[in-house]
Amino acid sequence: MQIKSIYNLVATIYFVLATIALMTIAFVILASAIMDIVEAFSSPEHISTVALRSVGLLIIGFAIVETASFIADEEIFNKRGPRSPSESRRSLTEFVTIIVIASSLEALVMIFVASRSDVSNSYYAAMIFFVAMFGLVALGIYQWLSSRIQSGTDDSEQGR
Repeated sequence: MQIKSIYNLVATIYFVLATIALMTIAFVILASAIMDIVEAFSSPEHISTVALRSVGLLIIGFAIVETASFIADEEIFNKRGPRSPSESRRSLTEFVTIIVIASSLEALVMIFVASRSDVSNSYYAAMIFFVAMFGLVALGIYQWLSSRIQSGTDDSEQGR
């Protein structure tokens, strides 16, 4: 057995175990959010705070599930050799989009929580939202630049 095939086997085992671990953690977070909501019904005056905290947990769980799905798709199910630039761009776009969505939702939840308790904490939520939007703009710039490079390569190949 070659070293490369041993490495590929070990890497695949790692990716499978990491995906399973991430999904398990996401389900633990989901169960925790549900238990918090159920317990909050015993003291209805705190239910809105608990609900917002549970939404935050669910958003984190969403990001974890999406990350596990991305790893499974890229490294387990669709494992193949070197990719085309457009495939790499699509994968990177998908992954960064997951991060931007999760960060934006978390910032939104933090703003709601801060508005109910200490408005001075909304600074942190605003910073998270700013960073998420910066990531979105950076992704857009990356997409634009890489598509221009790709179309420039296509034009030069057609001129041959």
